[in-house]
Amino acid sequence: MRMNRRRALAALSGLAAAGLTGCSAERPLRVAVVWSGWELARFRRVLEGEPVTVYSAGNDIAALLRKPVAPAATPDVAIVPQPGLIRDPEIRSRLQPLTSQDPSFWRDLVTGPGDGQAKGVWFKVAHKSLVWYRPEAVASPPTGWEAWWALCRDRAASGRPPLSVPAADGWALTDWFENVLLGHAPDLYGRLHLLDPADWGDERVAQAFIRLACLWSIPGLVPGGGRRALVTQFHDAILDVFRYGRADMVAGPDFAWPVIDRYRSPGREARWFRFPCSAGERPPLLVGGDAVVALASSEERGERFVARLTGGEMRERLAPWARAGGFLSLGAGLRDDDYPAPVRPLARELRELRGLAESGKPGAQATGRSIAFDLSDQLGGALAGGDGQGLWRILTDLFAAVAVDPCPPGKAEEAARTAHAAAVEAAASRADGS
Repeated sequence: MRMNRRRALAALSGLAAAGLTGCSAERPLRVAVVWSGWELARFRRVLEGEPVTVYSAGNDIAALLRKPVAPAATPDVAIVPQPGLIRDPEIRSRLQPLTSQDPSFWRDLVTGPGDGQAKGVWFKVAHKSLVWYRPEAVASPPTGWEAWWALCRDRAASGRPPLSVPAADGWALTDWFENVLLGHAPDLYGRLHLLDPADWGDERVAQAFIRLACLWSIPGLVPGGGRRALVTQFHDAILDVFRYGRADMVAGPDFAWPVIDRYRSPGREARWFRFPCSAGERPPLLVGGDAVVALASSEERGERFVARLTGGEMRERLAPWARAGGFLSLGAGLRDDDYPAPVRPLARELRELRGLAESGKPGAQATGRSIAFDLSDQLGGALAGGDGQGLWRILTDLFAAVAVDPCPPGKAEEAARTAHAAAVEAAASRADGS
């Protein structure tokens, strides 16, 4: 889950001076993560007193896993948010197989198609099909996409911006796209990470683009207009709603809660409703997460660390993070009362899905929801996520076209589809080695 990860490897030049070099078996285990700020501080608190050194690799963690920039930066263990990286042949060859107790849905994400080995275990997961709102502003949450669109249109027409959209963070816009597409075409969604141009050229992808373009093009949708939204980050969008009251709603994952709770105005309540879908569609359940991997060079030390971190032994250390919000777990042994009240139903739902998977029952059939992992975190090549890149860039351009220019939604969708087709072709060509 990429929040505030723009400080890449700024501190790596000082690692050797910090005592991280050398071959001694007594040296601390090196753990590289993508987190910074609050998440990084929480993780370090979990590992206080442990013989480990944690450092942030930011969005450059892929380069670090492929070919370290310096011997001192080579991690023994890494925590990554993109299963696409774990399936990357170059990176995968440097990782050791791990024993995973994760249910099949999660285990399959980090299992290679050729070797059948799980090379990652899920440490932290996220629920990404939520819209957070202030109940004094939205008395009756919408029950479907059409009702949501009408609510936003009417609020905007009355001079009240209904939404804050953190368009400066491309991952937030891809979450919108993924929720719409997952509800609209779950079977198609499940194939898109394979980068078949025919699948990406399916009319249902275009329909997801146009649905977003129509909503984002509503005049007065966001406080300050589309230009301001393009420089609004996720954290600031939450403040717009719960601190300053400039908007009524913000689409965001479960890890919005710790920001809401810290910065909301005194007495201001926060609730959520499910990301809406159209009539006749199956409600989406979009998930993300951070998997922990061990490099082969770490040998048994890395494997033991992964087992301890993810197997429930550290529940007492992880519980404070869970209570603060921003941490949902599949296997750390956390209970309902370890989570804050607004997040508790989400943790319970993911735990129930785990039980369904272990019993062999299809989750979608049993729950009536379409369940899938964040698509942009599974993509590679020209479609890989990152600031100003891939699917992030395509969705950012779509938002800018309809919320700033403004461009008719149909024309903006055509531009997005054209850019998208080129990126898919480039990514597919790279995957084929052509």
